[in-house]
Amino acid sequence: MRRSRRAWALAYAFVAPTVLLTVVFSLVPLAMLLWRSLYSGGVFDFEPAFVGLDNYSQMLGEGGAHALGVTGVYTAGFVVLTMGAGLVLALLLNSRAPGVARLRAPFVIPLVVPVVATALIWANMFAPQFGLINRLLSAFHLPQADFLSSPGLALAAVLTFGAWQFFGQNVILYVAALKSVPRDVLDAASVDGAGAWRRFAHVQWPIMRRHTLLIWVVTTLTGLQTFTQIYVLTQGGPDGATQTALYYVYNEGFVQFDTGRANAMGVALFLISLLVTVMQIWLIGRVDRAR
Repeated sequence: MRRSRRAWALAYAFVAPTVLLTVVFSLVPLAMLLWRSLYSGGVFDFEPAFVGLDNYSQMLGEGGAHALGVTGVYTAGFVVLTMGAGLVLALLLNSRAPGVARLRAPFVIPLVVPVVATALIWANMFAPQFGLINRLLSAFHLPQADFLSSPGLALAAVLTFGAWQFFGQNVILYVAALKSVPRDVLDAASVDGAGAWRRFAHVQWPIMRRHTLLIWVVTTLTGLQTFTQIYVLTQGGPDGATQTALYYVYNEGFVQFDTGRANAMGVALFLISLLVTVMQIWLIGRVDRAR
């Protein structure tokens, strides 16, 4: 009995610092965010007035609903591009083609270079007069465009940069998932006459489904929390075409100094992220039960 108590006490002692840090730096700020979203006032207002859900209605009516819509469109495109490109390139890197192993390093570079630095490089690439992209369009006698100043093209430009900046992580995760597929199973499928597509569809993909769902969760949360590339490339413009939820929080809280609407958007984004994550985890469990 004494040994059992000591073992439990030791286990709790090891877990306690992590629990304490989680409470102090995650749960307490979240509780403060929920509480502050029910009060009006700016950053320097020491006596905020209780307004209930008025901040939420004002937030949705004054650009917040649009920002959530932009976030949804960006996240959907981000997930499709990064996961699609990551899977295709992971299959290429996992093949036995000569020289493919040397191509692994370039996909990691966007992950280790600071986002601000790469965003500034891409801003110059998108420049209307001297940008590389417009020069290429001109070389092929195609019409040029001001990508970052056009409401119809700005979000696509930011999405292109965001997908390029993050897809390398999905490549790494998919390569790891492909390495988990038993080699003898693939060899047996080859002996039975299965080609590359049949081996992928009937052997590799079923084994990788759980990995894919986990990658989906991480990629979705990354898309929902996008901010830096928006701040550097477009500052939410033009005309709010690239204003995501987090940029709305920044603009309302640190530019307009209206913490009520900023906190309301923060709570809304947290609830959306939580709901999406719970649904995805439920789907992962359902896939596991089906197997």
